[in-house]
Amino acid sequence: MKKVKSLLSILALIFVTGCASVKPKMSSDPKHLWRPIKTVESSLDLQQPLFTTEGVYNLPSLLELGLSKNPKTRAAWWQAKKALARTGRTKSQFLPSISANISANRNQTGTVLNQPSSKVDNWGPGLKISYCLFQFRAGIADAKSAACALEAANYTFNHTLQSVAFEIQSNYYNYASAVATIEACKNSLEDAEASFKAVENRMNNGLARTQDLLLAKADKLQAAYELQSAQANLEHYRAELALSVGVPVSKDFKVDVTFNETNKLTEEVEKLMEKALKARADILAQEASVKATNWSYKKAQSEALPKIEFSGSTNALRYSKDAHWQKNYTLGIGVVWNLFDGFDKQYKELEAYSAMKSQLFDLHQQQLQVLRDVWSEFHTFQSSVQLLDSVKALEAAATESLASIRIGYDAGLNSLLDLLSAQKTLSEARLKRIRSQSNLATHWAKLAYVTGRLENEK
Repeated sequence: MKKVKSLLSILALIFVTGCASVKPKMSSDPKHLWRPIKTVESSLDLQQPLFTTEGVYNLPSLLELGLSKNPKTRAAWWQAKKALARTGRTKSQFLPSISANISANRNQTGTVLNQPSSKVDNWGPGLKISYCLFQFRAGIADAKSAACALEAANYTFNHTLQSVAFEIQSNYYNYASAVATIEACKNSLEDAEASFKAVENRMNNGLARTQDLLLAKADKLQAAYELQSAQANLEHYRAELALSVGVPVSKDFKVDVTFNETNKLTEEVEKLMEKALKARADILAQEASVKATNWSYKKAQSEALPKIEFSGSTNALRYSKDAHWQKNYTLGIGVVWNLFDGFDKQYKELEAYSAMKSQLFDLHQQQLQVLRDVWSEFHTFQSSVQLLDSVKALEAAATESLASIRIGYDAGLNSLLDLLSAQKTLSEARLKRIRSQSNLATHWAKLAYVTGRLENEK
């Protein structure tokens, strides 16, 4: 009995030593590898009320609602939880496998050489334990690969948040542009009606021709048509915005729209490109995926080596014939080495190595695309600022020109064609100013997106 206790003590010591040497250095906290988005100060005032009036959303409220309601963000969250579950599964291999059982048996032998038959009944519980003591770091490589895959899933979740935020911002500015276009079309219609009234007055005084009246009327009808078209486009952009937020579209989905034109860049494009390579969540996710594949390659290399396993079992049987208990146990340590498996391990190793090299080149290509995106959006944004300043000056000049020509037309110094031409120039200038405002806001959001943030720094 003392020898059995000594053997059990030695095996327990081996088990504890094996756990200490094989278990990877990973936190037991399931949120240890979680990398949430780090919000930065931006031109959006996130401290302002989420609703300008009851039931009317502004941009910060749409972003908050979309990041929690959009199905894309929720799906990415559960993909990250799935990766978290896989890391837990890989950790389980560093613990022993223990199973319990209970059995009932009947053994009966027939008559042999005139010996009478016998029947023995027994039943009782049993316990079995198995544990891999050493596997040349294959288990550690598997666990680290899962940890890197979890890190990649977390970064992918962050990138999904960024993508949804940019989609909401882009659709918000499109909707704001549609609202502003309606107001511009209303102003153009008012100008056309004023011109028609001026022609009508001159005709009543015998100073205008019927052709002039018909021309002014056609211009007024064209302005009314453009207003109706702009109102129809508004509902399309309302539906797109609701889709990006993740809520059903309806007339109750009301949005307060404004353009922010105070954004200024204080960093050089080279610094933004450098920061983007360090902050873009999709780049970080790809880097983590490369690490995961690298550890999978190391695991495939280790699987070709032998492993040391410990196994043990014990049971107690009670025999019905003489009502006594029989206690049994088995302990063993063995080396398992698969010498040949049809080159399966060699091909697994080649498969993992090829996947790692492929991901490395994909990462390089992705980095080049990020540099291109930042460079392009930086200069596009700078151009958008200048274009907006130019079109504002154009609109101001066109407004003064129309007012002057209308006075001249009433005095008989300018023709109707001069009046309608000035009116058309002002209408086009208004629409250009609205498009420029929308483009400026969208490119600001896009620049924040390509640099890897929900919003960009001031």
